[in-house]
Amino acid sequence: MSLITVAGYAAVLYLLAKLLTYLSKYVRTPLNVNKLGDWSLVTGATDGIGKGVCEELAKQGQNIVLVSRTLSKLESCAKELEEKFKVKTKTIQMDFGSEKNIQERIEAETKGLTIGLLVNNVGLSYDHPEYFLEIEDGANKCQALVDININSMLKVTRAVLPSMVARRKGAVINMSSFSALGAPLLSVYGASKAFVMKWSEDMEMEYSRKGVTIMCAYPFYVVSNMSKIRKSSWSTPTPGAYAKSLLNQLGCVSCTTGYWAHDLMNFGLTVIGPLGPIISMKTLQAVRARALKKKERLNNEKKAE
Repeated sequence: MSLITVAGYAAVLYLLAKLLTYLSKYVRTPLNVNKLGDWSLVTGATDGIGKGVCEELAKQGQNIVLVSRTLSKLESCAKELEEKFKVKTKTIQMDFGSEKNIQERIEAETKGLTIGLLVNNVGLSYDHPEYFLEIEDGANKCQALVDININSMLKVTRAVLPSMVARRKGAVINMSSFSALGAPLLSVYGASKAFVMKWSEDMEMEYSRKGVTIMCAYPFYVVSNMSKIRKSSWSTPTPGAYAKSLLNQLGCVSCTTGYWAHDLMNFGLTVIGPLGPIISMKTLQAVRARALKKKERLNNEKKAE
């Protein structure tokens, strides 16, 4: 048998082993959130993945603390959860881009509640893919990305984590993004999500022995306002489908895409290696071009009125 043949077999076995590792988490038994506490707290709770997570947790009997910016959406989501799933809710209206006392407010608002699960889901992205120096209102936009995607997560976690450590029981899910793996034309967003991934990895090492599970999720596209995708497909699940899959992996893995199709897509990126960033750049350039063309059309229509 030639060296090339042996190397080929080895490569195939390596790829199969990686694929099985990706998929093995789907047959493990996840944490029972009801054994962690009576309440779950979800930021960015009124849209997309956050809303899907709230609904899935409520199905399991969890009371939900919903944290989001828009009061009307908070009240609507809370009422829907209470009526449909017969659980308790609490709403906290908070704009993570401008709130100065995030930790203090979360501590005060959740005093007396046994929060077993925290889902740091709130996030901000670009309006459309763009070169760094051409981001509209770039300085303020970049600051908002850091404040909402990073600082808010740190402050909410500092508010909720101490009680989990004291009880030696709890879990935290930090929502990152596939953009953390490399996202030209979304550089600041991708970097902020890379922070989430790295921080979660180290936090899991710090607190797993204290009874707290830390998991990071880095999904690809999900139907949501942020993704601007309205119709689901095999690769783009609804928030509900994604949330169910994600929670079924809690305690089984420390870092995950959260969904089987996203695992396959991530696996494909590892196979193509250095071609991945090139494909991402080409794809996002095309998205940028369409967005700018649409923006120009809308501006022309507005001028014509």
